[in-house]
Amino acid sequence: MFITPIILAKIKRLIFLFFCFLLLALKVSATHYRAGEITYKQLGPFLYEITVITYTDPANSAADRQEMEVDFGDKTSSIVARSNGNGEIVNDDINNRVKKNIYRTTHTYSGPDYYLISITDPNRVDNIKNINGGNSVNIPFYVESWINALSGFGNNQSPVLLFPPIDVGCVFKTFTHNPSAYDPDGDSLAFSIIAPKRAKGVEVPNFTIPAFSEYFNIEINSGQLTWKTPIETGHYNWAILIREYRKGILIGYVVRDMQVYINNNCDNNPPQLRVPADTCVEANVLLQQQIFAKDTNIGQTLRIYSYGSPFVQVNSPAFISPLVPGTSYVEGPYVGVNATFRWKPSCNAIRYRPHMAVFRAVDNHLTKPLSDIKYWNIKVVGPAPKNVQIKQDSNGLKLSWNRDTCRLALGYRIYRRVDSSYWKHGACETGVPSYTGYVLYDTTKGVNNTTFFDNNFGKGLSPLIRYCYLITSWYYPRNEDGTVILIGEYTESYASEEVCDIILKTKPIITKVSVEKTSESNGKIRVDWLKPDILDSNQFPPPYKMQLLRSTSALGNYANVGSGIIANTTSELSDATYIDSLLNTTGNTYFYKVIFYSTKNNTFKYTEESTIAGSVRLGNINTNRTVILSWKVDVPWLNKESVIYRKNSLNLFDSIGSTSNLRYADTGLTNGQTYCYYVETKGNYNPIYYPFLIQNKSQEICGTPIDTIRPCAPILSIDTPCNSFTALEVKLNWVYPSTCETDVVKYRIYWKKNAKENWTLLDSVAFGTNQYIDKRESLKFSIAGCYAVIAVDSFNNASYFANAKCIDNCPFYAIPNVFTPNNDGKNDMLNPFPYRFIDKVDIVIYNRWGQEVFKTNNIDINWDGNDQESGKELTESVYYYIADVYESYLEGTKKRTLRGTITIIR
Repeated sequence: MFITPIILAKIKRLIFLFFCFLLLALKVSATHYRAGEITYKQLGPFLYEITVITYTDPANSAADRQEMEVDFGDKTSSIVARSNGNGEIVNDDINNRVKKNIYRTTHTYSGPDYYLISITDPNRVDNIKNINGGNSVNIPFYVESWINALSGFGNNQSPVLLFPPIDVGCVFKTFTHNPSAYDPDGDSLAFSIIAPKRAKGVEVPNFTIPAFSEYFNIEINSGQLTWKTPIETGHYNWAILIREYRKGILIGYVVRDMQVYINNNCDNNPPQLRVPADTCVEANVLLQQQIFAKDTNIGQTLRIYSYGSPFVQVNSPAFISPLVPGTSYVEGPYVGVNATFRWKPSCNAIRYRPHMAVFRAVDNHLTKPLSDIKYWNIKVVGPAPKNVQIKQDSNGLKLSWNRDTCRLALGYRIYRRVDSSYWKHGACETGVPSYTGYVLYDTTKGVNNTTFFDNNFGKGLSPLIRYCYLITSWYYPRNEDGTVILIGEYTESYASEEVCDIILKTKPIITKVSVEKTSESNGKIRVDWLKPDILDSNQFPPPYKMQLLRSTSALGNYANVGSGIIANTTSELSDATYIDSLLNTTGNTYFYKVIFYSTKNNTFKYTEESTIAGSVRLGNINTNRTVILSWKVDVPWLNKESVIYRKNSLNLFDSIGSTSNLRYADTGLTNGQTYCYYVETKGNYNPIYYPFLIQNKSQEICGTPIDTIRPCAPILSIDTPCNSFTALEVKLNWVYPSTCETDVVKYRIYWKKNAKENWTLLDSVAFGTNQYIDKRESLKFSIAGCYAVIAVDSFNNASYFANAKCIDNCPFYAIPNVFTPNNDGKNDMLNPFPYRFIDKVDIVIYNRWGQEVFKTNNIDINWDGNDQESGKELTESVYYYIADVYESYLEGTKKRTLRGTITIIR
């Protein structure tokens, strides 16, 4: 017989479980499992390395596990051999003996999905104080980890926990613990305390948070656990849930089941550890600090251990010194011991979130040593771009800088502002904060893309204005293998040194684009410009020509305006003004530029051109007693103020206000009346180079305030006929809130069958009417439905459906149990009792032998006591019926089945 690998695995699993249950059946005192966790590392698209670490009591060899079954969460499992031999004794304290066991395997999943990896073993240690009142030996040990293997997140590795989940403390002594978790991919971790489990989705029975004198908590971001203070000796277990987020999305978690032993009657105090304040360090720059510990117990020796992300970096890890030879700790007397921390992080350590270094100081008490744990956050920052240069190039400024010294930047970010901020980044200030006045102007991609040309995206930079720039590099995080985590949170380097420059007067400079007349066909705009001041007549010989051009789009096609201004010599050049006429200033914005020509071979040749400048474009929105004005400006100078003008009763414009914004609300107006406006902007170039005020008018525009404010929703109440059997109508009553607008002219009454349907208009009534009675014929079948009363004002603004109310059906239907079809005109027909709000009825009547004698879907039944097929009178007897009664409710039609008897008496 051929046994396949799958069958063999199942047989091994059954044998494994058989021996587990056999051990329980024999009542072996299997005080075995103390703590454990499962971690994982993605090796390929769906290939994962899975590591199970357990901590057990080595005293019970019968419960020792050379193999462990791992459930992969995809309906498959595998028996995995222990990979560290017979296990490693990590604590030989008689009260707290611990063996560390490692089981490692790989598994390939079939595709993207969520997977819950888990292990279960029947042998948890006994006498865990906070689980099942201490009776914990027969409670299985279970831990799990969860993988979000959906596509789109990139490679992922679970958090790595560097500090063991076994610890000790003393009653009435503050206990601290930190799992020293770090994420190799730079993802965000969140820590919380949960109950341990005994199976998937099943918590251990009667779990309680360990008793404390003041508090027991864990910091969500660092995992630092503080128990102040334990009050009873013994073993305690709890689980730490460590969730892993990437850009706010949960991509995995690890559950660590941990154990702490609390000693009694401690004549010892824990050491006192001091670590530096959280800090930042530039990649490839040495960070050196002192870690200090002392103790109040005279004569003791202290050891300082180090854990955490900085110490496990593949490239250039951190270290502490001076280590005791052959160990991983620094040792010294109780009066004080210093460990020197040194780290020169590599560029691969650059990431958005800090690295956490964890330090543990332990004393050498003979029987009950105690410890203190503290952590230190260190953010590794990319180096600032170096050697930033700036120079004028035609209508823009060209920036250049050296390539990122780490050669890992995915690109660069360019920040810009007018004039210097004199800002220099602090030790932990990355990027460029908004308080500096700088704004992110553009982002480039590629580590070698180290130039940027700023010409205002094709429109040219404003002359006579000093522009300043800062450059940063930006990075995505990398895992310990150097692989970029493209879905991770990017981070910026320190900012470069600031560079500034100004566009010189080597070209014409526009100083005015002002609408002088508003018209659809005869509008006028005044354009002023300055001549070039800096001109090399040897390079650009005369005669010269300045030609004004116009377009209705900033980056559109420009056409000549007029024939241009010619100067035969440099001294003949002068500033100029031009009135551009026959324009549609009502409907268009106009943009202008001036091209400067010099002469070559007796022909005018293009030399330079001004920056584009556009007319002020005014728009408006009409609303209740208000005209909201807004305007757009596209000019090379800086506008600092706008004055708003409104036409008065004498047909003249008066100023009504000013603002530094591009928006103004003229309030308190009369609805239906027309108001006309224009705005005048005021600004300047750099006053050092051009100390004159620049004023420009917009076109004129008119607006008419209209009421766009919805009335309030009436407050609705409904009287249903459910309490009055004879009533078949629905009464609506409403009140309009007294604090709301009073220009309501009518109410609209709406109805719909249920909350999911669309509203249907039933009727409208004049303002002053506060009741409506719904008498529709359809109500006799069902009153279920929703009603809304909508207030409508004189401008046809309608209130929201805010106070809609729904009522449900209250049907009644019953069938008599006797009737007398003897043609005496009394009770000759079988009819239901008076009914209401019934949709339909299907009834079938049978004789005592089960033969059908009558059926109908008539709600009124109308049976005359005859056989429906033959028409013959039926004998006096008892007949049986089944009636399906259909009733309409808000949630839909429901069927109610009635069964009973009917006696015919003739």
